[in-house]
Parts: sequence; C-alpha cells; structure tokens
Amino acid sequence: MELDLRLLTFVAVSALFICTPGPDTALIIRNALSGGPRASTLAAFGVGLGSAAWAAAAMLGVGVLLELSAGAFTVLKLAGAAYLCYLGLRTLFSRVPEAPRETSPRRRDDRGSFAQGLVSNLLNPKAGAFFVTVLPQFVLPGDPGWRLVLMVLTYEGMLLLWLIPYGHLVSRLGRSAIGIRVRTVITRLTGLVLIGLGARLAFERR
Repeated sequence: MELDLRLLTFVAVSALFICTPGPDTALIIRNALSGGPRASTLAAFGVGLGSAAWAAAAMLGVGVLLELSAGAFTVLKLAGAAYLCYLGLRTLFSRVPEAPRETSPRRRDDRGSFAQGLVSNLLNPKAGAFFVTVLPQFVLPGDPGWRLVLMVLTYEGMLLLWLIPYGHLVSRLGRSAIGIRVRTVITRLTGLVLIGLGARLAFERR
C-alpha cells in the first residue's frame, strides 16, 4: 500500500511539473506552428531524451554535483537562457510560413527539431533539479532498482503523452480557418515567451 501511495504521489507531482508551462511547452508550440505535427513530435522526443539523460546523470551523481556547485549551475543556467533567447529571437523575426505540408521531405528539419528539444532540455537546470531533488523524495533505502527505473519510465511516458498531443493540437489550430494572421500573432507571442523564459532563467536564483 505504501509503495502504491508513493508511486501515485510521484505521478501527481510529475504531472504538475510536466503540465506547468515552461521552455519545453513553448518550444513545442514554436515547432508545431513552424513545422507542423511532425516537427513538434520530434521536438517532444528530443525533450524526452534530454530528461532521460538528466535522470541517468542524477543516478550517477552528476546531477548531485551540479546541485552542489554554484558555478556549474550558473554556467548551465546562462547557457540555457542564451539558447532560449536565441530561439525566441529567431521565432520573433522569422517569416511565418504557410501551413506546413506533412508530405514534403525534411530530413534536415527533422534533425533540427529533435536537436532543439534535446538541447533545450539539457540546458535547463530546472529539468535536472527535478530528478536530483524531487525523485529521491519517493525512494526509500532498500527499494529495488526496478522501482526507480519504473518511476523514470513513467515520467517519460507522461511527458510524451502530454507534449505530443499538445503539439498536434496546436498544429491543427494553426492550419484551421483562423488563418495566417492569427498564426502570425501566436508565433510572435511564442517568440516573446521564449525570450521571457530565457531572461527569467538567467536572473533566477537557485
């Protein structure tokens, strides 16, 4: 019963963390509007791989070192802030394309979308902090190793189940009758949000 309760509590906390708007959500919106559902899905998988890397790093103690080292945290934070601002500026001043066609070949764009999700998550110290500070709260001495693996897999599944449909919904709305003008406004707002998130990350304390 205790094990089930802890798992359920972890799921609830994870859902709150995943669904809270942040850099990952803004990136999915950006890719959904600029590249369609395929681009947003690949970005979501990139985010998922980044969070899995953070989980592995936390298990190996790298995440703990990052949490204890103010210098390492600051460097990673500023790098992440700069990357978000770069994506925001690129989104803000880029030409808003017509609704993307899913049938056109775009291998280079596919790699770019995946890489954006991966890099954005890896340069977000808050993503790492979740696995360093939150995950251990639901692990007790003597717990089997499979339980920790199950928790990480559960988190990954929830993350993808949230980001992928979200990106498809945004993409569908972008291709609907609301037209290019509304898509332009949403894209510009997304750029501003990315810049704002980057600025907040840069000045945010640990």
